[in-house]
Amino acid sequence: MMDDSELDALARGVVPFVRECVTEAFARTMVPPALAEQIKTAIHLLHESPPIVQSAPPSASPLPPPRPSRIERDDSGGYKLIYDEPQT
Repeated sequence: MMDDSELDALARGVVPFVRECVTEAFARTMVPPALAEQIKTAIHLLHESPPIVQSAPPSASPLPPPRPSRIERDDSGGYKLIYDEPQT
């Protein structure tokens, strides 16, 4: 299994390669005008792809959402969730 740094390096290397392949293929191919417009749009999106940002590791998140500890009935006979106090 690849770690985050290896995946990041792979992604950074793949995007320019895909851009180059699509641009070369488009330059050598005669296509109908409607398809040519779609290819042109795809090339434009590839050239303006957002930068790859590394997300924070899951352990860096503040606190997990609270979990119900039990279910009780309220005055009208419905159910209500009772949560434990969040642990800090």
